[in-house]
Amino acid sequence: MMMQMMKNGGNPQQMLQSMMGNNAIMQNPVAKNILGMAKNGDVAGVEQLGRNIAKERGVDFDQEFSKFKSQFPGM
Repeated sequence: MMMQMMKNGGNPQQMLQSMMGNNAIMQNPVAKNILGMAKNGDVAGVEQLGRNIAKERGVDFDQEFSKFKSQFPGM
């Protein structure tokens, strides 16, 4: 759902509000923490959490984020 909204040029605040209204997401403490940081503008905190999760899984965060950004021209 979030990817579809981003591809269609969705407003990040609207995406965040939509996700916060989703009970399944809000039941997940990690997701709830990420959304809280995003809502408060803590971009560095969200990035660090992403880097930590990537590291735990043996994934190169920078490479994967580059791939992600390439899907959205103008980012």
